[in-house]
Amino acid sequence: MRWYLPRQILILLVLIQLMAVLPLFSVVGPGLVVLTLACCGWCSAICLGRGGAPPRWLLVALALAGAGLLAVTLPGKGSLVAMVSLLVLGFGLKLLEIKSSRDLHVLVLIGYFLLATDFVHYQSMAMALYLLLAALVNTAILLSLYGKSLSMSFIAREMGRAALLSLPLTLLLFLLTPRLAPLWQMPDARQATTGLSDSMSPGDIAELSRSTELAFRAALSWRPAPDSLYWRALTLEYFDGRAWHQAAWRQREERTPLPRPRGRGRDWQLIMEGSGQRWLPILAGSVSRDGRLMQTTDGRLLSTVPVLKRQQFFLAQGEGRAIDADNLTLRRNLVLPEEGNPRTRRKIQAQVLSLGRGRTLISALMEEFGRAPFRYSLTPPLLGSDSVDDFLFDSRSGFCGHYASALAYQLRLAGIPARIVAGYQGGEYLPEGDFYAVYQYDAHAWVEAWLPESGWLRLDPTARVAPERVEAGFSRGLMQDQAFAGEAGMVMRMRNQGLVRWLRQQAALLDYQWTRWVLNYDGARRSDLLQRLLGRTDILGGGLLFVGALLGLILFFNWWSNRGPRVHQGEATRLYLKACRRLARHGLERRPGETALAFARRVADTRPELAVHFNRISQLYNRLRYQPEGGDKGELERMKRLIGSMPGRR
Repeated sequence: MRWYLPRQILILLVLIQLMAVLPLFSVVGPGLVVLTLACCGWCSAICLGRGGAPPRWLLVALALAGAGLLAVTLPGKGSLVAMVSLLVLGFGLKLLEIKSSRDLHVLVLIGYFLLATDFVHYQSMAMALYLLLAALVNTAILLSLYGKSLSMSFIAREMGRAALLSLPLTLLLFLLTPRLAPLWQMPDARQATTGLSDSMSPGDIAELSRSTELAFRAALSWRPAPDSLYWRALTLEYFDGRAWHQAAWRQREERTPLPRPRGRGRDWQLIMEGSGQRWLPILAGSVSRDGRLMQTTDGRLLSTVPVLKRQQFFLAQGEGRAIDADNLTLRRNLVLPEEGNPRTRRKIQAQVLSLGRGRTLISALMEEFGRAPFRYSLTPPLLGSDSVDDFLFDSRSGFCGHYASALAYQLRLAGIPARIVAGYQGGEYLPEGDFYAVYQYDAHAWVEAWLPESGWLRLDPTARVAPERVEAGFSRGLMQDQAFAGEAGMVMRMRNQGLVRWLRQQAALLDYQWTRWVLNYDGARRSDLLQRLLGRTDILGGGLLFVGALLGLILFFNWWSNRGPRVHQGEATRLYLKACRRLARHGLERRPGETALAFARRVADTRPELAVHFNRISQLYNRLRYQPEGGDKGELERMKRLIGSMPGRR
């Protein structure tokens, strides 16, 4: 490195490297991040005179080592991750071969591009503010290249001014430019997978309930009772004796697009977090108002593509119903392993003989969960090979998965078609934003049973064992359990405490509005805006509006920049004009085009008692006005004192 960076540029350069690369730690892996940090340290040592530039062979060796690292870590991660990793590698290695300002220009441009890729992976409002700050730091490096002696305060002021000036054009581009499909698929489904899966063993939901991650948010046009908030996501219809799975025939059905259901009902919106899956948690009876959704015969809604990032869907609840009541489906929902759980089999045979196979038997089974000493626990004991027997007759301790599994098994034994539904129950209502926030710990499982006279009935045995779980929500209901509260950790224990709860709700509210109005401003909303403004949504209308607004901005800035001397006046000019206004109170007004010295001579001729102050003010003004940028602060202070001591109006 023959071109040494000034200290302030070095600080900014190291800062932007850290700000751009660290958020990508989980994307590019620790190897590249460590390599970048090492390059930052070496560059700093060179500029501080503590080390020399690396030889050419070492640069080549580092480049080859980086390429080898990518070759080992990239396979299977997709093209987007590969591109970002290459950028990070180049961003770090370029630090070691800075020889001129042209190399810094390259680094600044790579920095802007890398910040944009950060936003591709993380789109929260907090990350947007963080990246905006990082972009300002990168802009400061760019500004410093055009004046090495510029002070940091001047750079900060110019940076803020540039940001404010670019804001109107940014808004214009955001609101009016057409939305184009991305050139790449992002990010990989495997990286975004979270939440429910298509199989459930008794302990799965318990593990998920320890997660505080946001699952989705729902804005309803009505306020339902807490015990009616069951968000259906999956139906599990195959039981292998231990776990419930989504049946193969149901998976085949999901691969076949069905006509998009249409219907009327109460509008609601679902903002889904990236799950890597196609299924959506919806209220029973919901239909789609969104062209990106399809329906299955069991009344669920699926996205046409996996939900890889936060997305908003428009739905209606009221008329959609499950239509899978054919004989084949009902027979499939009676299938059980031929052997196992002998005590449960004998119990059900006796109950069928006395109560029959209808609603009376269902009521009796549900009452048993409320009457017998069952206990709701996230840490139940392990079950043996006859898991239903062990749970119903021995441990009687379990989570929603245990209760749903035991009830569905008994119903099928009795000849009543039944299936497990996996989804979420409840949610936290935020009145400030009028929406529900549902977290992964709200994951729940319940049962749907078929009766000819009623269709599919929702049965939740957990509500009989732990009604507080359904009525007050998971976090409030189970926090009353000392054993669970001890396991939940500090975050869960503090989340409902006064100030913490308020801060958490405000953050959730801001993030919700950010998602609604910024992240989900798509082509449909742009068309809606054009329809309201122009009464048309075609490309010509949008183009004319954009050009017209752009011309309006140009004319406004042209007027603003030429509106008068106040725009360009410095501190010295402002003080001089202030002195002139004081003289005007004495009847001495400066004439158009009159120089400062000529005006001072006229003041001396007309009002000699004012000349002592004004002559010195004029001399200081001329000296400050035409000297190099920055000026003498001491002379400015003297000018202020002279103006302050000028005689007042007579």
